[in-house]
Amino acid sequence: MESVRMLTPHGGAWTEDELRSRALSPPELLARSVEIVGLPATSWAVDVSARAAEQIRGLERTGGFPTTSSGHVRRASEVAFLQLLIAVTADPADEVYHTLSDDLLDIVRLGVRRGLPLDVLLNRVWGIHTVTRDEMIAELQRILPEHERAATLRELGAAMLDYANSHAYRVAMAYAEEQRAWRGWRTETQRRTIAAVVDGSAPPDRDGGPLDVHWPGGHLYALSWFEEQSGIPDVEQAISEFADGVGELIGAERVVVIDYEGTTQLWWSASAALAADAAALLATFHRPDWMRLAIGPQGQTVQGFRAAVRGARLTERMARLPEAAERSVWRFEEVGHLALLVENREAASWYVRHELAALAGPGPRLGEIRDTVRRYLESGNSRVLVAKELHLAPNTVAYRVGKASELLGRPVAERSQQVLLALQLVHALPGLLDPPRA
Repeated sequence: MESVRMLTPHGGAWTEDELRSRALSPPELLARSVEIVGLPATSWAVDVSARAAEQIRGLERTGGFPTTSSGHVRRASEVAFLQLLIAVTADPADEVYHTLSDDLLDIVRLGVRRGLPLDVLLNRVWGIHTVTRDEMIAELQRILPEHERAATLRELGAAMLDYANSHAYRVAMAYAEEQRAWRGWRTETQRRTIAAVVDGSAPPDRDGGPLDVHWPGGHLYALSWFEEQSGIPDVEQAISEFADGVGELIGAERVVVIDYEGTTQLWWSASAALAADAAALLATFHRPDWMRLAIGPQGQTVQGFRAAVRGARLTERMARLPEAAERSVWRFEEVGHLALLVENREAASWYVRHELAALAGPGPRLGEIRDTVRRYLESGNSRVLVAKELHLAPNTVAYRVGKASELLGRPVAERSQQVLLALQLVHALPGLLDPPRA
């Protein structure tokens, strides 16, 4: 497009030395622009892009948007404008100049890390495009013969729009790629920080650390996973919505969600204590059917956080054992005392059979008796409470307790703690009653 070569700075043409002293673009780009569009048009583009960049930065400041350093914005604008002039003038069009400059990539990276929305960056791209387009149209209207204006400006406008669309698309793609990389880095940093604090390291400062949590406040921690390998849409969104909903319910001020190797860490914290029954509220909160949860004990201060994480890990280990019961929620308060006992599952299986004797036999009838006796011992030997839980008559509860005594060969009240422990193990890990391997 020959008309581009007619552009000249308002104050008169620059020398090559003046261009080099005023321009911020790489020398090789300047040399290519001078070769393709000429020294006057290159000088004009440098001058216009500087004014356009400053105008857009002023609008951003007025609108309260975060701004980038003037050098970065001006250099990125200048490079993009020179690339545009080369692209619309070169014959054939030089596709290499449709790439993003290093400065613009730096602006995108900084925007992602500052949490700047993509719309703000795209508005900047389109704002500078609009200003430079208007400047070019006004200048060409002044210098072009009347009979050439309409066709030339129409062609130029279409070329500039195509270039701006391509540029905005590349900015959006770079933003998405940087966001993925930043999230990956941030997630890994958060995960390592949690592991270090649990192992005894001092927690990082809230302002300078990657987690932004109130360490002296309340904490609740859980681990989530799912068994299905496919067919679950929008897993990340579902987990995020679940975590946010729980956070509102229990009074959390900060929710941290970290996915790592098939397990998602869920951490709720607040500057003060969380709801007194936060763990119970989490256990009963509506969740996707595919979600499995291992909930640690809620705690206070850094020590409470460490206990919450360690408890959740022990609980998850129990839940993932091959003998484990089919249930979606596991709580440390219910199985934490059993976790260490099943480190040696062969010994745990022997212990259950030894304590329960014939009560460890197969069949649903014995399963009902074991469940009733477990509830009976957990309730402090209350037939009334167990009857209400199971919707039975108190006499039925008494009958089952008596039958258990017969099967044990001694009264249930004798060695009741050992019996309860064995029943709780069987309830959590039914597989412990499977026949021993030959």
